[in-house]
Amino acid sequence: MNFFIECILLTFNLTSIFMMSLLRWIIPTKHKSVKDEVCLVTGAGSGIGRLLAFEFAKRGAVLILWDIDNIGNRETADMIEKIGGKVFFENCDVSDREEIYKMAQKARMEAGDVTILVNNAGIVYGKDFMEITDEEIEKTIKVNSLAHFWTVRAFLPRMLENNHGHIVTVASVLGLIPLPGMTEYIASKFASVGFNHGLELELRKYQKDGVKTTLACPHHTNTGMFSGITYRFPSLLKPLEPFECVESIMHAILTNRSMVVIPRSMYFSYNMSTWMPHAATLAISKFTGILKSMESFIPTRDYQKKAAKIE
Repeated sequence: MNFFIECILLTFNLTSIFMMSLLRWIIPTKHKSVKDEVCLVTGAGSGIGRLLAFEFAKRGAVLILWDIDNIGNRETADMIEKIGGKVFFENCDVSDREEIYKMAQKARMEAGDVTILVNNAGIVYGKDFMEITDEEIEKTIKVNSLAHFWTVRAFLPRMLENNHGHIVTVASVLGLIPLPGMTEYIASKFASVGFNHGLELELRKYQKDGVKTTLACPHHTNTGMFSGITYRFPSLLKPLEPFECVESIMHAILTNRSMVVIPRSMYFSYNMSTWMPHAATLAISKFTGILKSMESFIPTRDYQKKAAKIE
């Protein structure tokens, strides 16, 4: 086809896409049903993972919970059972590839094919680059990034075969906009963002439009993972409450949105960072106190205390 004609057709197509996107902002989109879907959530023993699992259970999904925290995972399972939900839970260290594959096989035998995969598990040590150990860097990358490869490789084949499924990547705003004091965490979340984008394009390449992807990039959330971090103007960068974060993520999943950044104001910050001179972004970072925000970080998770040698 003539290049000029193709450009005209592309212009019309892009115009309709932008119009539809605008309408979706104005007109509420109907939520899809997840009843009887088999949903696996990693890091389900606390925080966002626990709340996401509970929300799926309320909507009739069958839950599989993975976490290295046996007590927390059991508590999440109890919450689901109390509302009549069907749930399976296993201790699974997602930094171990072979354990992921072993637990994936067990999950299929117990609950059936996983149709919704929520890669939520994550860790952060909150140390400067020259303070964090080699082992802690490797652990962070394994849990926050590489685990996504292994879980998706375990469950995607059946999704592709049936052209049905949903893969959710819970990354972070820090996978879009960096922050000092956690270089390994930033790298792992940037990797998760890139993983999601690459996977989405491959699914479109093979015309598997029945397998959806959603990338969630929440700001600092009050789950205890980033306790103590501060900014110069707290009212401008308030930490999210877990329930509002999960509400936004669930809405994105149930409406098949490809990406959600929470809060929405972070879209503006992210877009600004892509076109402004680098010196300007550094000046804004200094003005808002971001450069020193991690200096007040307080280790609260057991693995954080152990790494910081806090009894």
